[in-house]
Amino acid sequence: MLEIHLFVNPLGSRCFRCERDVLKIDHQLNTKINYRFIPFFNMATIQQTIEFYHLDPRSLAVRQNVSNTIYRVILDYMAASFQGKKRGRQFLLMLQNALIKEDSNYNDSLVKDIASQSKLDLEMFLEDRHSNLAKKAFHQDQQFAKSLEVTKPATAVVFDSKQLQYGFLLNNFDYETLITAYKNKQLENDLSIATFVKNYQSHPLTKTMQK
Repeated sequence: MLEIHLFVNPLGSRCFRCERDVLKIDHQLNTKINYRFIPFFNMATIQQTIEFYHLDPRSLAVRQNVSNTIYRVILDYMAASFQGKKRGRQFLLMLQNALIKEDSNYNDSLVKDIASQSKLDLEMFLEDRHSNLAKKAFHQDQQFAKSLEVTKPATAVVFDSKQLQYGFLLNNFDYETLITAYKNKQLENDLSIATFVKNYQSHPLTKTMQK
C-alpha cells in the first residue's frame, strides 16, 4: 500500500491539478492507495496566490486578505473532513473549482452552497468551521509539514507500507513521476530520500504537466 501526503495551496491552480492527479493513481497501480490532501500555509503559498491572481504584491491589505482567505478555506476543509475524509476531499475540490476555475468570490454563501452540494450536515459544518477543533487540526497539519521538512506547496511525501522506515519527497509532484517511480521500483529501501529527490529533480518527468 502507498500512503501519499499531498501538501497543497488550496487557492493554487497547480495544486488543484495535483489533487486530481492523485485521485487517478489507484486506477494505474496494482496496490492500495491511501491519500491525504494537507493544506499548506506559509509565505510561499501567500506569494504564489498573489501571483496567480495578478494582485498587487506591494499592498499590505491585499496580502492580509489573501492570507485570511487561505486560512478560512483551510478551516472550512478541516470542518468538512470531520464528516469523513472522502467528503472533505470532495468539498475541497468543489470549492477550489468554484474559486479557481469559475472565478467565484469566496464568501459564506458560496461555502454553504458547496457544503450542501457535498452532502455535509450543514448545521454541524457551520459550527465546526469556527471551532477550536478545526484550528487545532490546522496547526497539527502545519507541524506535520514542518516535521517532514516540506517548504512549498505541490509537494508529495510518499510512504510504502513495505518500507515504512523510508519516506520519499517529491517536489513539484505530478502523476507520471510517481507512476514511473513505483513501476520502476524506485520506492525501494536501498534508495535514500536524498538520492530519490536528486534523481527526480533532474528527471524530465518532473516538469509541470501541460493539461
